[in-house]
Amino acid sequence: MPDGVSHVPPAHEMIDPLKDTTALIAQVRAGFVPQPEAAGAFGYDFRAAVEMIREANALLDEAGISLDTDPRRVAKSGAAQDAAQMAAVEIAATGAAAPPAGEPR
Repeated sequence: MPDGVSHVPPAHEMIDPLKDTTALIAQVRAGFVPQPEAAGAFGYDFRAAVEMIREANALLDEAGISLDTDPRRVAKSGAAQDAAQMAAVEIAATGAAAPPAGEPR
C-alpha cells in the first residue's frame, strides 16, 4: 500500500458484545493482540481513535468532568486510581511538569 494510505476493513458484527469485548481486552492486555489491531476490529483507524480520545479527555478535563469510564482516574474495579496515578493525570492534563516555553527540556 502506498505511503500515507491506510485501509481499515469494516467492523465485524459481534455475536455477544460483552463476551467479545471482554475477550478482546484480555487479548490486548496479555499482548496477544496489538491495540491498533483491536481498534481495527471495530472498524476504527487507531491513530484517529487515539486523537478522538485525546480530544474527548481534554474537553472533559477542561470542564472538570470525571467519568467512571476514564481509566486515567478510575481503576477497573470502579475505585479511584491511587494518588500517584491521579497526580500523573493532573500533571499530564495541565502540563505542570513541562518547563516554561523557551527553556531546554
